[in-house]
Amino acid sequence: MNKIIVINPGATSTKVAYYIDINEVWKDEILYSEEQISQFPHIFDQLKMRSEDVLSLITEHGVTKELDIVVGRGGGIGPVKAGAILVDNELLDRLEKHPVIEHASNLGANLAQEVAHHFGKPNTNAYVYDPITVDSMSDVARLTGIKGVTRKSIGHHLNMRAVARRAASDIGKNYQEANVIVIHMGGGCSASAHQDGEIIDFISDDEVMFSAERSGGIAIKSLIPLIKEMGVQKFYQFVRNEAGLYSYFHTKDLRAIEERVLEGDQEAKLVLEAMALSISKTIACLAATLEGQVDAVSMTGGMAHSEFLTKEVKRRTAFIGPFLTYPGEFEMLALAKGGNRVLNHEETAHRLSEMI
Repeated sequence: MNKIIVINPGATSTKVAYYIDINEVWKDEILYSEEQISQFPHIFDQLKMRSEDVLSLITEHGVTKELDIVVGRGGGIGPVKAGAILVDNELLDRLEKHPVIEHASNLGANLAQEVAHHFGKPNTNAYVYDPITVDSMSDVARLTGIKGVTRKSIGHHLNMRAVARRAASDIGKNYQEANVIVIHMGGGCSASAHQDGEIIDFISDDEVMFSAERSGGIAIKSLIPLIKEMGVQKFYQFVRNEAGLYSYFHTKDLRAIEERVLEGDQEAKLVLEAMALSISKTIACLAATLEGQVDAVSMTGGMAHSEFLTKEVKRRTAFIGPFLTYPGEFEMLALAKGGNRVLNHEETAHRLSEMI
């Protein structure tokens, strides 16, 4: 039996779960208020508080020095291979001093190491798995219309790869042999094309589709006047946090907007149909990357709970491939499964030094 703890730090929470093999024994969550988080100017200023809280929580659950592996969510390491990466000094230094993005998941490696030290066996290692910067994009997908400006692969890779594996299994295929499109729908929406176990194309949350709070892709000539009027900083805040559904309805709650549709609100219906169309266009883009050879299209994330949205997207994209929905997120289980594969020698972990 493999005893595993997984840790997933988010903006205002830290999720912790204990697994035996891939069976969840318990799961808990430490919540922080905006006031608590705002006291810390930088992400790593939160580390001491979060570490102490995680260690206390695990102690409360009666865990002793019994763990075989600890797996944390990977942060903004920079372009890396998918899978497990050993937590060592080089990785910790990169995440603290040279991250490619400020993100709470940058703390995952440190938290995993602390837990492995306090609750692991003498030879227990800590890892991160499928960081937000997994990058296996094909060369042709990376280029843009401006030399020197390339497309980036930063997003929901942990959940996307977990869903792609599940979708492949549900259609009777091995993930390493399947072509799967995954759409992750939340505050921001991103999408990926999976081919033979690699993400060969990735569409970020500001390229095509809009979401609860992101603008999605908009013609540059339409945005230049806004940038001049608002200034770069305010514009960035607007398109990242106050656009999308929020710009129409002053709420990011899709359920509330769906209620308006049921009550006969035609504007709400039209906006959700437009969102579904933007998601469908994204799927079609990735189908082109896969040259039309699509084994499954899958939707995941919080907004995949929406019957209206998923039905609209399915209606527009059914010609592309079988349509599967996986509402919510599967990050904790994905971390546990990744750790279990490493322990069972089904997967070999990497070191950061091997990938840079």
